[in-house]
Amino acid sequence: MAIEYLLLVGSLLILISVAITKLADDLGVPPLLLFLAIGMLAGSEEPGGIYFEDAA
Repeated sequence: MAIEYLLLVGSLLILISVAITKLADDLGVPPLLLFLAIGMLAGSEEPGGIYFEDAA
């Protein structure tokens, strides 16, 4: 995988997490629940398709 793709995906996940934090404050939901949902959507079984099993 190209480093540009990794940087793009990482920066998009950070931007989404900032927006989710603001949304969680407005909804009164703990932000951790929304972070878990984003992580599940970004995983290999969901539309994100990011494989977390190889740390190297």
